[in-house]
Amino acid sequence: MVPKIKNGILNIDKPQGITSHDVVDAIRKLFPNTKVGHTGTLDPLATGVLPICIGEATKLTNHITSEDKMYQVKMLLGVETDTYDITGKIMFASVVNKDEIYIKERIKRFIGRQSQIPPMYSAIRVEGKHAYTLAREGKEVELAPREIEIFSIDNIYVNLETKIVSFDVSCTKGTYIRSLVNDIGKNIGCGATMIELRRIKTGNFLIEDSIPLYDYLKLEYFEMLDKIISIEEYYKESKKIILEANEYNQFLNGVKLPCETQEKIVRVYTNNVFHGLGIVEDNKLKRYIIE
Repeated sequence: MVPKIKNGILNIDKPQGITSHDVVDAIRKLFPNTKVGHTGTLDPLATGVLPICIGEATKLTNHITSEDKMYQVKMLLGVETDTYDITGKIMFASVVNKDEIYIKERIKRFIGRQSQIPPMYSAIRVEGKHAYTLAREGKEVELAPREIEIFSIDNIYVNLETKIVSFDVSCTKGTYIRSLVNDIGKNIGCGATMIELRRIKTGNFLIEDSIPLYDYLKLEYFEMLDKIISIEEYYKESKKIILEANEYNQFLNGVKLPCETQEKIVRVYTNNVFHGLGIVEDNKLKRYIIE
């Protein structure tokens, strides 16, 4: 008998060279007739943390996508490309005549709230089409700036001989690291393009707890299921709400119940059995995810 696939989240380490959607397709093939979705697109060039939601947990994709991120970045000074990374066409080249102290100081200037324009080659939709599709068609793409925040830029290493600079960056959702690199290059005065990107954190999902996609695909079926973090486990730090049987039936039928807590999402139980999540708004508890 095939075991039931539990609702939950896989912390996958995406390899280079494939899209985030390719990862979703691979997981869908393992668990047919099950809803699967990813949280926060990584470009084919990028690697690292890509939480994959399974079953009822797909309702959490927007919530997890909105979490803060942390990346390890490498950029090449003296070059700008149309995609802002090494996969693109070179648009500008320059000598690098700045010293390490100057470069580090210019990078540090990007810490804080700011307005950022996404790359032309991005998945943002413009009049129903992806921006990268319009860009490849040679059309002018004007994307609206968005407000982001860079919380920290640490571990900056500058190699003036190779013109490669690496650093760690912590930021809000919606931050395009390619745009950050392009903006940093302009601020230094010599241009820059991204050559490597690794996401090491999304919310509570850490790279050290992730499993590389191809390693996951080699596991036995029961081992694959064990790697899925249940919804209850993911929200283990949230408030536990215990309902009586009649209260739970009301909750299940969409009735909002009184609930005083500052937490937005809570765990719902009856007789110490986990049933799912509720959302609390204006001291009212309503159903969110029912397993």
